[in-house]
Amino acid sequence: MVPPSEAVQLYPPEIVQAAREVDLPRFLSLYGDTLLLLVRGLDDDPDLAAGLTVTAPRGDGGTPVRPVTTSMEFHTAIYSSSAALPVEWSERERDDATKLESWLKPGGHFAIPLRKRTGVDAAFRERVSVGRARNKDVVLRHPSVSKFHGWFEVDEFGAFQLFDAGSTNGTQINGKPVNARVRSPLESGDVIRFGSVETMIVSPRTVWTALQDARAAGEVTP
Repeated sequence: MVPPSEAVQLYPPEIVQAAREVDLPRFLSLYGDTLLLLVRGLDDDPDLAAGLTVTAPRGDGGTPVRPVTTSMEFHTAIYSSSAALPVEWSERERDDATKLESWLKPGGHFAIPLRKRTGVDAAFRERVSVGRARNKDVVLRHPSVSKFHGWFEVDEFGAFQLFDAGSTNGTQINGKPVNARVRSPLESGDVIRFGSVETMIVSPRTVWTALQDARAAGEVTP
């Protein structure tokens, strides 16, 4: 038996169950329209965990964010359920899965598909809002997070960008502060800190692979 401190602890349970029971194309049919935001620190903060449990879209819930029309020079590929899947893993994809499996082990984590919540922040269909307030798409109940802390956008190529909304305690990507209301490009595997809440943005393919590897090693809870 793997000690809990060394196991991958990820919620909600349906994501872990799907990764255990279905193949990659089926997993991507559930989550392949977006990226997943993994929130760390559930074991240490009951309010953060409770807020995510109540507000985060579950399973294939929520609506894909409407792309903005501004052309960008960067993009992150997102495989839809109908897209052709590469047979071979790239070296970077394998490294991302290994990095994610290690990152998930200390404490509980929560996976949120970056989609619009039904009936929430409906005036801004082109962004996924993040904040402490309950009317945001991603609700992070933590005193270091502003009521409206920031938001994600998607361009016409499926690339995600992050904006800080002028938050009190700031936003960081891979340890570097981002400027308020300035577009910051994102890639799968980037670590984002909203105030003092640490998260990681990850492709669903990487999540599936990391959970498959952890399952084979007997390292997945719940």
